Amino acid sequence: MTKPSGSSTSWVAANLDGTTLTAWPVTGGTAGPAQVQRLQDRSPAALAAGLRRVRSSGAQPLILGGSPLVPPQMVPAEPAAMHLATAELEELTVHALPGLSQTAPCGLIEGAAARLRGFLQLNPDWDGVVCLPGSTVTHWVQVSAREAVSFQSALTGQLAAAVMQPMALDADTGCNGAALAAAAADGIAKPELLAARLATLQAEARLGRLPAEDACGRLWGLLLGAELAASRPYWLGQNVALLADAPLQAVYSAALDAQGLPVTVADPQRMTLEGLTRAWTAE
Repeated sequence: MTKPSGSSTSWVAANLDGTTLTAWPVTGGTAGPAQVQRLQDRSPAALAAGLRRVRSSGAQPLILGGSPLVPPQMVPAEPAAMHLATAELEELTVHALPGLSQTAPCGLIEGAAARLRGFLQLNPDWDGVVCLPGSTVTHWVQVSAREAVSFQSALTGQLAAAVMQPMALDADTGCNGAALAAAAADGIAKPELLAARLATLQAEARLGRLPAEDACGRLWGLLLGAELAASRPYWLGQNVALLADAPLQAVYSAALDAQGLPVTVADPQRMTLEGLTRAWTAE
C-alpha cells in the first residue's frame, strides 16, 4: 500500500466499536485528545458521516479499525502482523484494519481487533488469555506464540443493557462489590438458573426492595458468573489480561478477583491507538 503524500505528518486514527466511533487526530507522531461520537446506526452512511466530522482536511489519511469494510482474518492469526487494506466508503478512501473470525464456534471480532493488536505489539511474548469486554460483546482470546489461536464470545453487555432498562439502572450506577462477588459465585455454580435469577432480581428492583447499588452488583455478578462458567476452559490456570473501559473494567476485575485470578490490566484506549498507529507506520 502506497501512503499519500504528507501522510507522515497528519492523519486520523479511528475505531468503530458497535455504534461508538472514537478518533484521534495525529500530527507529527503525537495523538490529540480522543473524540467520541455515538453514530445513529452501523450503516455505511453513518460511518462516513462520522469520519468526515473528525477529518480536518480532505488530505488526511483515515486509519480505521472495527469496521466491516474489509474481510476478517481467520484464526489462528497473528494480530500484531495484520496489515491494513484500502477500501472505499462513499467518496472516502479508508485504510482499514481487518478483524478476526472463527469457524467453530462461529465468531467475529471487529471493534476489539485494534485493541488486541496494540496489546500484543507492546507485549509480544504474552501467552495466556486476553479478555476484551465491550458495550455489547466480550471476547476471550487464547494467545500463544504471538498468535490468536481461538476465541469465545459472550453478549454480556447487550444482556445487561436489556435487563437494566426496566430496572431504571444505567451504566453509571455504582455496584456493590459484595453483592457482585456473591452473585458471580452463584452464577458460576448454577449458570442454568441465569434467566430465573434475573427475573427475580428485576422483580425485586421494580418493587423497591433493593438499593440500586445492590441491584447493579447482583445483575453484573449473575451475568459474569454465567460468562465465566462458559469461558472456564479459557481462563482457568491461565495468565489473564483485561482490556476494558470503565465501568466494565471495575465489574470484570471484581468478578475475576473473586475467583482468585491474577489479572494484568491495560488501558484499552492506549492499546487501540497503539494498534492503529503501528499498523499505519508499518505500511
